[in-house]
Amino acid sequence: MMKTIKFILLLAAILAVAWVTPALLRNPGLIQVELLGYQVQMTAIAAALLVAALFLIIWVAYALFKAPKTAVKNIKANVGRKKFARGLLALSEGKWAQAEKLLIQSVKQSPTPELSYMAAARAAVSQHNIEAAEQYLDQAEALIDNPLTVDLTRCEIWLKTGQADKAMPLLDLILKTYPNNPKAVHLLTQASQDSGQWQQLRNILPKAEKLKIINPEQAQLLNLQATEARFQTLDSVEHLMALWQGLNKKEQAHYLNQFCQHGIRVSAFQQVTEQIEKSQKTQFNNLLVDFWSELPHNLNHRLKVAEKWLSQHPSNPHVLMCNAKLQMAKKQWDQAESLLLKNMAISHSPESVKETNQLLGQVYQEQQQPEKALTHYRLAAKSSQAITVIDQNH
Repeated sequence: MMKTIKFILLLAAILAVAWVTPALLRNPGLIQVELLGYQVQMTAIAAALLVAALFLIIWVAYALFKAPKTAVKNIKANVGRKKFARGLLALSEGKWAQAEKLLIQSVKQSPTPELSYMAAARAAVSQHNIEAAEQYLDQAEALIDNPLTVDLTRCEIWLKTGQADKAMPLLDLILKTYPNNPKAVHLLTQASQDSGQWQQLRNILPKAEKLKIINPEQAQLLNLQATEARFQTLDSVEHLMALWQGLNKKEQAHYLNQFCQHGIRVSAFQQVTEQIEKSQKTQFNNLLVDFWSELPHNLNHRLKVAEKWLSQHPSNPHVLMCNAKLQMAKKQWDQAESLLLKNMAISHSPESVKETNQLLGQVYQEQQQPEKALTHYRLAAKSSQAITVIDQNH
C-alpha cells in the first residue's frame, strides 16, 4: 500500500514539474540584489538552484562536522554490543562473575542498558548476591518508562531465591494491567505452588491452560494437587464447606472420601453424616461405611442406617465391622460378638483379621471372659507380625 502511494506522489511531482517548466522557460523572471554597491541580477530558476546548492553545502558541512562524533558513538556502541554478547555467552556457560563484569561494563556503551542490568541481575543471583541483583534491577527500572519487563525479571528472581510470597502481590498487580501476559501467568502458577496458595493456583489454572502455558493433563494434575492440599490445610468447618461448595458435582464425587476424612478431623460431623447418607443411596462405597463407624455423632441414627445397610449387604465385611463397632458403642456386647464372629468367618485380609481379633478381645473382656479375650489379643498380635513381614518383603 505504501509503495503505491509513493509511486502516485512521485508521478504527480513529475507531472507538476513537466507542466511548470515550459512556463518558466518562456518567462523565467529576474531577481535583482544590491549589496555593498554591487548589483546582481539572475533568473528565478538560477536563484532557486543557488539557494538549493547553498543548503546542500551547509548540510554536507554539518555532516562532516558531526562525522567524528557519530563514528566514535558507533564504535562505542559496537564495543558495548560485543561486551553484552560476551556477557550473555558467559552467563549461559555458568561463568557468573565474568558475566556480571562484562554486562556491567557494557551498560555505558549499550543502546539498551536496561537489558545489560537485567542480565547482570541474573548473574548476581547465580552467585547468591541478592542485594546486588536488586540494585541492578532498580537501575534498569530507572531507565525505562514501562517497568513490565523489569518487574517480571524481579518476580522470576524472587521465585528462584525462594521468595514466592514476595512475588505474589507484584504478579497480581501485573495481571490487573496485563491480564493475558503469558510470562506473568506462568510465574503466578509457579508462585502459587511454591507459597501454598492453593485457591490462587486453582483460579489461575484455566487461564494458564487457555494460553497454552500448560497442557490439559498438567492442568488436571495441578488442580488435583491444589484441591488435595487445600483439604490437608483446612482447619475449620467453615473452610471445609467453602471448599466443598466451590467444587462442581463431578469434583465432589471424586473428593468425597477426602471430604469425610478431613470433615471428621475438623469436627464437621453433621455435614459428613449428610454427605455419606446422600452418596450411599446412589452408589454404595465401602470406605464411606468405614467413615460412618468413626463418626462420634448421633449414635442411634447411625446404628439404624447401618442396620439397613446390613440387610442390603449381609456379607459385606465393612458393613459387618461398622455394625459391630456401633453395637459396641451401645454396649450391646452379644450383638457385637455375633457380628464380629461372622466377619471373622468371611474376612481374608490380615488387617481385617487383626482388627476383628482386637475387637473380639474387647468384647470378651467386657463380658468377663478373660481367657477368650487373651486368645484373641494374641491372635491380633500374630496378625500384626504377619502384616509387618509382608510389608518388609514388599
